[in-house]
Amino acid sequence: MHKKIKPALPSSADNAIQSSSRRNFLCDSSKLAGLVGATSLLAPSHNSAQTQNQIRNNELRNVPVGNNYLIRGAYVVSMDNAIQNRSVADILIRDGAIVEISESIDATHLEVIEASNMIAIPGFVDTHWHLWNSTLKNMLRPNISYFPLKQAFVDHFTPADHYAANRMALLEAAHAGITTLNNFAHATQTPEHVSEELRAMAESGIGGRYSYGWPDPTPDTEIMPILNIEHVKREWFDSDAPFLGKVDMGMAVRGPMYTERNIYQHEIETAQNLGIPVIMHVGSANRRYTSCAQLKNEGLLDSSTIVVHGIVQTPEDRAAITETGCSLSFSIESELRLQEDGDFRNQLLNMINENVNLSCSVDSSALSGISMFDAMSTTWAYGIPWNGTETQDFPKLSFHQVLEMATINGAKALGIDTITGSLTPGKRADIVLVRADDINMTPVGNVETALVHSATVANVDTVIASGKVLKHAGEIISMDEASIKEDAKRSLFDLRQRVGGHWASNDSAAPRF
Repeated sequence: MHKKIKPALPSSADNAIQSSSRRNFLCDSSKLAGLVGATSLLAPSHNSAQTQNQIRNNELRNVPVGNNYLIRGAYVVSMDNAIQNRSVADILIRDGAIVEISESIDATHLEVIEASNMIAIPGFVDTHWHLWNSTLKNMLRPNISYFPLKQAFVDHFTPADHYAANRMALLEAAHAGITTLNNFAHATQTPEHVSEELRAMAESGIGGRYSYGWPDPTPDTEIMPILNIEHVKREWFDSDAPFLGKVDMGMAVRGPMYTERNIYQHEIETAQNLGIPVIMHVGSANRRYTSCAQLKNEGLLDSSTIVVHGIVQTPEDRAAITETGCSLSFSIESELRLQEDGDFRNQLLNMINENVNLSCSVDSSALSGISMFDAMSTTWAYGIPWNGTETQDFPKLSFHQVLEMATINGAKALGIDTITGSLTPGKRADIVLVRADDINMTPVGNVETALVHSATVANVDTVIASGKVLKHAGEIISMDEASIKEDAKRSLFDLRQRVGGHWASNDSAAPRF
């Protein structure tokens, strides 16, 4: 007999936290530490009826609420080279980690997720995402591209707008099966803006990295505010920090693309002295080109560095990336949109051929849909050698390779491949269950082909991050989806009214959508 599943009601501690003011909440990291991982994490106190309905629905769906449970009968795609894919296997989860993957595991006294019609894959890892502007995702216009859009709005974002945008992005991440992400935070306008971003990340249950960047814009002759970075590291990421080890700190720097050597060298060396990894853009066009070979020669590139885009890198630059062991974050939709100097597939194939660790990323919701499935299928389609070029004898990009880019390669880029990125006993239970019997997936045939060629976010049934179920039966259960969407709509509406002019909304009082 299996133990009957009965989700826990919100505790009095949860209610106390919900009633705290935002300012007090930000000032007291101990409250946040107690809040991370709570079942009713984002449920506002005025919405108790919705919370109760969610609990009843969880009971009907058999959603595990304890720390020990079993995923039964899935097709397991491990992404661990030492573990073969298993056509039928159980996955035992205990205290947020994968304990065992076997053909049959005794489920006595365990809660069970039935997965006989599903494919189990590692949670996706996104290595470069500007979460703060997620509410602007549908604001591009035929005559206004991403950069003018960002510049028009950035000064009008309040801390509350940052919170709304980050929550919206994290909700989309959970919905899409992204369990680990690197928040490239380059609009750190005030400490309050930063705190609201960090609060949203802590509440979400999603792991990864917060890469503290510059207040956007910062003059290219000025060093970004280093003291703020030291303060954030001390308050949010030391031993008693609220993220419980699931999120670490990085530093997003402007690099040679935006600043002179004395500026970017000081910023990167500061990060090295603080022991935090660096991420930087290295160009999607010749006019935004940064040489990785130059950075290597200056001692500013190492295995903890993530460089972004890189579609105009030279052979010497690629050699520098490979030799230092740094990683490249590849944003396929944004690369397609922002490239100005010819087709980049030559660069993609050369990097694969030269063993650059390539990972996938969203970049910005305004440039890309939130779907690793779309990113994988598009990257695979572009990974074709050209006759008459240096790539003509290269192998075609495989389905397995792009699956690696979306999972284990991203974990390697973040330096956490011993923790996540594959379904491996001992690693964090970051797991996505994809329905294999949906119309677009049937018949499956080759499983890895189906995941890259046919699967979409709509096929994601269950998402688990550090053992916590974020989504089940196709519905978000760990976050107050309705509240997050309403806050995002209101935030964008208010932003548009503050910016004014042709950006102002035609709706007079409140947003419809």
